[in-house]
Formats: sequence, structure tokens, C-alpha cells
Amino acid sequence: MARVRDLWTKTIKGDDGKLVKAPTARHGQGKRWLACWTGQDGKEATKAFDVKTQASSYATRMEADRLRGTYVDPRQGQQRLREYGEEKWLPSQLHLRPNSVELYEQHLRKHIYPRLGDRRMATLARSDMKAFVTAVSAVLAPSTVATVFSVLRALMNAAVDDGVIPANPCTRVPLPRVDPRVVEPLPAKAILALAEAITPRYRLAVWLGAGLGLREGEALGLVLPRVDFLRRKVEVRYQLQRGKLVELKTKASKRTLPADDLVLAEISAHMQKWKPGPQDLIITNRSNKPVGRSSFWECWADAVAAAGLPKGTRFHDLRHFYASGLIKANIGPKVIQSRLGHAKIAETFDVYGHLFPDDEELGRGAIETMIASARAEQERNRGAK
Repeated sequence: MARVRDLWTKTIKGDDGKLVKAPTARHGQGKRWLACWTGQDGKEATKAFDVKTQASSYATRMEADRLRGTYVDPRQGQQRLREYGEEKWLPSQLHLRPNSVELYEQHLRKHIYPRLGDRRMATLARSDMKAFVTAVSAVLAPSTVATVFSVLRALMNAAVDDGVIPANPCTRVPLPRVDPRVVEPLPAKAILALAEAITPRYRLAVWLGAGLGLREGEALGLVLPRVDFLRRKVEVRYQLQRGKLVELKTKASKRTLPADDLVLAEISAHMQKWKPGPQDLIITNRSNKPVGRSSFWECWADAVAAAGLPKGTRFHDLRHFYASGLIKANIGPKVIQSRLGHAKIAETFDVYGHLFPDDEELGRGAIETMIASARAEQERNRGAK
């Protein structure tokens, strides 16, 4: 039951045997009124107030929350956001792949903890989240702001589920508008320049991206048994993450691709210079071990600069080059979806829809031809009667 205790006085028997109020040892010190209620564990929980009505209202609200099943222990909310993130939330993300965990760690360490890490969870309000978005928007692109905020939102959602806070303060927080990125495929001469500029051990990765549309992890995780020189095909089954081969995360990502002679020749030339690494990895570093992401990114950035391409050119742009080549060859959208490993055709159209032919004259006369054919058949049937 909810109740309020007076911490400054106590009831004792007077000399005449009657009950009287007497000062306690803490009389006049600290907050006087103690709100008391039954916690979720069945034990008494308390919180001190200066004003009796405030203590009474708080105790009543806590008791009502317990009965409704929405009770949150106020002591839980006193832990700091950094403490909750490092000790409870991030270690529990066992369903995430290593690359995703690494990305979450980066966003927490670089953007979330410096601004909110020392705040107690229960004190965070929607206004704090809006201020956070404003602060990171000053230094990050809108798309990155959305990614960082999604990590913060997920952390706070987990805190609600764990009974640390009663509600997620990240709800209904406006984010900066993200303008859709219009893909502008690299020209063929840029592919040649990148292949020549990058360190020779990684030259093949350029051709796997541009010639097969492989993602960075897929290119660095290609193993020799998955290359069929006789049938001129390459099977994409794994990706390299944190130096380890892991299964691709979606069924659509697992695919078998027809390989041009150009790509197969590059694979052969690479194998003549360097032997396969652990688990038959084709591309390895100087120690013949799996390629580290940071070292590859450094080599890639150097190659981009040497090739005279814009600073933001990504490995993923090689994949866009591959897709644009398939579109120019009049390959159907469903085939392109399969080759790229997209789970849904909508993803293919969202990224590359603007590259497909869009001639206003396309289709002109198609309906007329169909109607004319039907009319001709009607006339033939009438003449036969």
C-alpha cells in the first residue's frame, strides 16, 4: 500500500502513557517526507520529498503503476547511459554480425557517449534527444545522423523493455531530411585507373566489384573453390568480416554469377602471383592473411586520389558500375536483382530505376495494335458466317 512517513518526527508514549510526537535524530536535516510503496519484487521502495503532498502523490502513482503492470523501479533509471550501453545493451546484441557490432560501437563511442554518456537514464527527455540531433547534425550528413540516432533509439527501447525507464524519449523526434542519393556510375576509364592505382595485391578486388558487382566483404571473402573456370561462373557464398569468413546474411545474397573472360583472367593472373590464404581466400594481405578493413580502406583511399577521382568515391561505386553495364545491355530488372543479390525488386528500382530507358515514345501503338488484331479477327469470323 502507498503511504507517507515523516522522517523528522516519531510517535512515542509520553510520561502519562499517551502517544505524542517527538523529534527524530535527523529532525530538521534533509528531506522530511518519505514516499513508500511496494516494488515489483514485493519489497518496500521509497523516495524522499520536501513536501508531503508531493510524496503522497508519488507513492500513489508508483503503486498504481505496479498494479497496471507499467511499474519502473526509480533506482534503475539512476544508472548512466554509458554504463547501461557498455555493460548491458551492447553485449546483448548477439544477433548482430561483427560488422554491425563494430558500427554500433563507433557510433556510441564517437557521437552518443560524448554527448549523453554521463546522463542518468531517468533524466533523459525528448528535448534532450532533439538537442542531440541538432548537435550531431552540425558535423554529420543527414543520412549518418539517421543511422546514429537509430542506434540511440534502439538502446533506449531496450531500456524500456528492461524496466530502466518508463518510455522511450526518442519517439517523435524529427530528423533532418535525407535527400535520395542519385547514383552516377563511374565511367569505364575510372575503373581502369583504379585497377592500376591500387596496390597490386588488391587489384583483383576492383575487378570483382566492377566485373561481378560484389560488395567489399564479398570480394575480400571470395574463396578459390567458388570459382568455376570451366563453366565461367563465380559462386558468392561468404563475406569477410573482422578477418573471418561468415555466411551471407540473406538468402538473396547467395548467388551464382556468370563471369566475363576479363574477370577470370584477372583471377588467374592474381593466383599466379600469390597463393591462396587461410580457407582458400583468394585475396590476402602481405602476410598472406585475411585483409583488414582499415588497411584496405587506406589503400582504397590512396587509389582514389591517385586515379584523380572525387574523395568520397566508395568501393560500392564499383557495384553501381556493374549494374549500369547490365542495364545498358538490356538485361531485365529481375535478372539484375538476382545478380546484385537484392532481396526485393523494389530495392533494385529504388537505386537504379533512373538508369533504365525512359523514352516517352516507348509503348506507343501497342494498344492500338492489340485492338486492331481483335477487330481483324472479328471481321474474319463475320465473313465466315
